[in-house]
Amino acid sequence: MLLLFPTLLMGATLPLLVEHFVTRSGCVGLSVSRLYFANTLGSAIACYLCATYVMKNFGQSGSVTLAACFNTLVGASAYMYGRGQGTVASAKESQASVVVAGPPILSLTSAGILAGSCGFLSLGFEIIWFRVFSLASADRAPAFALLLATYLTGIAAGAYLTEKLTEGAQPSTLLRTMGLLLLIAGASSVFLPPLVANLVHHDRNYLWSAPAFFLVAGMVGCVLPLLCQVSIGANEEVGRKVSLLYACNIVGAVLGSLGIGFVWMQHAGLRLIALQLAVLSIVIGAGAILLAGKRILPQPAWVWATIVLAAVSLPLSGRTYALLFEKLTFGKRAESAIPFTHIVENRNGVVCVTADQAVFGGAVYDGHFLISPANDENYVVRAFVITGAHPAPKRVLMIGLASGSWAQILINDPRVQKFDVVEINPGYLDLIPQYSVVSSLLKNPKLNLFVDDGRRWLLAHPAERYDLIVANSTYHWRDHSTTLLSREFLQLVRQHLNPGGIYYYNTTESDEAMATGLSVYPYGLRIVNFLAVSDSPIVFDRDRWLNLLSTYQIDGRPVFDPLDPKLQQVLAIYRALAGTVNAPPRFFGLETSESMRVRLGRQHLITDDNMGREWAPQAELPWRQ
Repeated sequence: MLLLFPTLLMGATLPLLVEHFVTRSGCVGLSVSRLYFANTLGSAIACYLCATYVMKNFGQSGSVTLAACFNTLVGASAYMYGRGQGTVASAKESQASVVVAGPPILSLTSAGILAGSCGFLSLGFEIIWFRVFSLASADRAPAFALLLATYLTGIAAGAYLTEKLTEGAQPSTLLRTMGLLLLIAGASSVFLPPLVANLVHHDRNYLWSAPAFFLVAGMVGCVLPLLCQVSIGANEEVGRKVSLLYACNIVGAVLGSLGIGFVWMQHAGLRLIALQLAVLSIVIGAGAILLAGKRILPQPAWVWATIVLAAVSLPLSGRTYALLFEKLTFGKRAESAIPFTHIVENRNGVVCVTADQAVFGGAVYDGHFLISPANDENYVVRAFVITGAHPAPKRVLMIGLASGSWAQILINDPRVQKFDVVEINPGYLDLIPQYSVVSSLLKNPKLNLFVDDGRRWLLAHPAERYDLIVANSTYHWRDHSTTLLSREFLQLVRQHLNPGGIYYYNTTESDEAMATGLSVYPYGLRIVNFLAVSDSPIVFDRDRWLNLLSTYQIDGRPVFDPLDPKLQQVLAIYRALAGTVNAPPRFFGLETSESMRVRLGRQHLITDDNMGREWAPQAELPWRQ
């Protein structure tokens, strides 16, 4: 609702500029394509600068301020230019010398339907392309801005070049050109996701695919200017008619964004949606060509040949999608040749599980379906250690469920009476019942599960208080990771802690994340790469903890079976780990807040505004290296 007012004003500018420009050019197509080109190219440049420089260096508030300053400058310039213009008569005189290619051949209604259909198509493409870029980049924040920069540059180039190359052509030729380009766009678009996957698989940056996306976007970008040229005459109603076509295009784009991104992705996977959008593009293109001839039969042979070739290309794309998500996740590693055991696709993202039960959400490692300390690929030692830092964690909140392994461990602490979990992606709930080590979790009477964003849930439940809040948060460089790492979020968590309560979260070895936590809370304890923070001293009672572990049971079985020599060895390692709290700091150990403050020194603190490392150019992806 807040966005409606400024975007309403922004949307009014193009039709007004077109009406102004047509009085000088006398050509609707030229006016729309030139202005559409300039407007869209400016947007593309802004996206690229945001991805590479502005967001990283200016943060959210600085970026918005910079944009507002540009907006003010543009508005003031337009106002001053308008005041200095000559008479309308002189403008009309300049119009008289221009030759118009021909009268409109397409009704405004037909053009509006085509404009809306292409708007739906273009945003549908953008939704699925972003999913591919997001997976290929391991969910980095710049991915969307870089995709949008590529996409908008292609649309701008398509709008400009199509007008230049078809200058003086008859309206029927323009309509056929538009249809031909949409046929090619549909036939080639379905191959773009596999192209990105194969680039990543061959250890190439996913942005090497940008020229291909640029070309397809350019073919789609030709539609609006050409439709204006074939359906609107250069008269006093040009501004109104252009605005109507522009509105139809935007309405279609809105329906494409919501329909594909919010609804259809709940029911169909990336491959099927890519195929359906390709079919739609071919149907629209064929329809435009047939409209140009005003009859279905007869048509030139090349028309039918092009339509048939475009349609035949679609089933040929099927084999290119083999191991698509595996390649996007693992790159050149051998694991990319082994099919995932499970793949869950929904509007929230893509969750995949390997044969050895490793979980990847959005092509980023999430952990394993493992809870045994003897086979600790999950580093569940960190989950067991926190049970020794609080004397009576009766009420526990976990933000982020993922595989459910950590939740399975913590909920079986005999002291826990209530265990709330907030998970944003319900796709994990489809997987947990299929793995025996965690399948009982969702049936545990202590569990209260909420499908929501963790931060939003805390804001919506201000009265809830907990003894322990746990967030096995994702990598600190990932898109939206700031949401769970910033000073503002840490202060929000504080409002939900009981006296003596602890917030325990994954810093993913980020010194900035640890320093930020210690800047908000006076007391802290590092447990490997996790940080426990509190407003009260955190006292780690080793004897109480070891006694608890000796009786710890999950699904009626002891976790540290006294008859299992390997588990008793692990228990001895845990005992030694507890003694590292007063030793020199090391990674696999405990460290007090006093030691951390000295070791970390002054660090760049993470805030909602600066967004930490989200916009940093590089990130290490261990599962690809």
